[in-house]
Amino acid sequence: MDDIPQIQPPLQKRLSEREEECLGWVSRGKSSYDIGRIAGLSPRTVDSYIEKACAKLGVRTRIEAVAIAVRAGIIDPGFD
Repeated sequence: MDDIPQIQPPLQKRLSEREEECLGWVSRGKSSYDIGRIAGLSPRTVDSYIEKACAKLGVRTRIEAVAIAVRAGIIDPGFD
């Protein structure tokens, strides 16, 4: 677990609402296609939001981004 980057509180404000939304759906196991249908976006746009979130969080994969975002309290992975 020590290899997970530490998140500073200001980072939470740097993710856009759409980036947070997309990561939230990823945490629930949704694909880019699924998220696009839910959010009214193309899968390519969803991928773009996730890529931007990854860059801001300093990670390479969507799974790493979800792990960091959950740990930092940016998203809630709870199921409704």
